[in-house]
Amino acid sequence: VEELKSLIVSTIRKTEEFKKAVTQFNGNFSSKNTFHFRTELVGEQDYYDFASNLCEFVDNDKISDYQKHISERYTDIIRRISQEVGGLTRNESEIHRTIKDINDDFVKRNFAGVIKEIALRPLQSSDKLMQLLLEIKRFCDENQYNMGKVDLFSQASREDVNAVAVRHLLSFMKFLLDEPGRRRLALADTFKLEFRVKENDNDTGWVEKIANVGSDGTDILVKAMVNIMLINVFKEKASRKFGDFKIHCMMDEIGKLHPNNVKGILDFANCRNILLVNSSPTTYNVEDYRYTYLLSKDGRSNTQVVPLLTYNKIEK
Repeated sequence: VEELKSLIVSTIRKTEEFKKAVTQFNGNFSSKNTFHFRTELVGEQDYYDFASNLCEFVDNDKISDYQKHISERYTDIIRRISQEVGGLTRNESEIHRTIKDINDDFVKRNFAGVIKEIALRPLQSSDKLMQLLLEIKRFCDENQYNMGKVDLFSQASREDVNAVAVRHLLSFMKFLLDEPGRRRLALADTFKLEFRVKENDNDTGWVEKIANVGSDGTDILVKAMVNIMLINVFKEKASRKFGDFKIHCMMDEIGKLHPNNVKGILDFANCRNILLVNSSPTTYNVEDYRYTYLLSKDGRSNTQVVPLLTYNKIEK
């Protein structure tokens, strides 16, 4: 009787340990897992059936068949990703050319004032998702004839390449899971832009943001100059097709600029046939502007525009 009791207790203990091991292993799979493993186990027989099917799965090395099938299917996704990334980075040379045109524009028509130099340079993107996608594209380009199913161009290392393709895709899936709020990849994510500004004796070095160049007014001045040069680059491209023309451009917060820099930014824009439209609570030298207006609101919140001055410079 004692031996029978001991056997019963041992059987119960081993059964519980067995069910615990099955539950722990089964917890790695979702209800819609690729291997079609059953995840909802109720009675003891369910646990025995699961273990029996798992033994058959391992003994017959079915995981190799799944790996082969999945690798071939996922390489199609890898190729699609590579194609999309290629379309996104196709304008890389145009971006570099535009940045060069902006730098050349400042050298050609400098700013007569405190800003002695403005330069821009593009660098490789620091965005982790972009870096991963570029790595996937490089991998796909290098192994475009050695992924997926066997064909005339396949090499002996095809299975290894397929395995790497799956690892890349798993990394991509993990990144998307870690950042569920990210829905799109913008062109700005494909490269990093740095600026260098020299204001009198102050050199910012290469920085990612135009900030702390000097005062708030100087920061606004530099940002305005960069935007004016960018507008001028596209304006000159259009001028080659349609002939030279003038363009109006709105500029806010001009009240933060020093009066000397107000005239400087106006000349900086006007020599490029860009006419600035500014608003400011502060009165500047009226000779800096061709037209001066006063804007006010009436009792019904309608804006009234009253011409105050028109200045025409008389050439001597």
